[in-house]
Amino acid sequence: MWRSSTRRSAILFAALVTMAEIPALFAQRPIVHRHKVAALYHPFIEALALTLVDVPITFATTILFSIILYFMVGLQRTVGQF
Repeated sequence: MWRSSTRRSAILFAALVTMAEIPALFAQRPIVHRHKVAALYHPFIEALALTLVDVPITFATTILFSIILYFMVGLQRTVGQF
């Protein structure tokens, strides 16, 4: 029972971390619009750059959280148990 709740909490954490970035994206909309109007660069390039920067940070945060959670809840600690 506790293993499924552990899985759910890990998935929920990853989802909440990702959703926490949405307000920052909306705050940047006027800036992106001004850049588009001034023909500096296309909004797709801005979105691509933010994604490329954000993916490694989200990946590292999720991996670190998963490692801490794995050992904190006492899941299998040795290779022989697998």
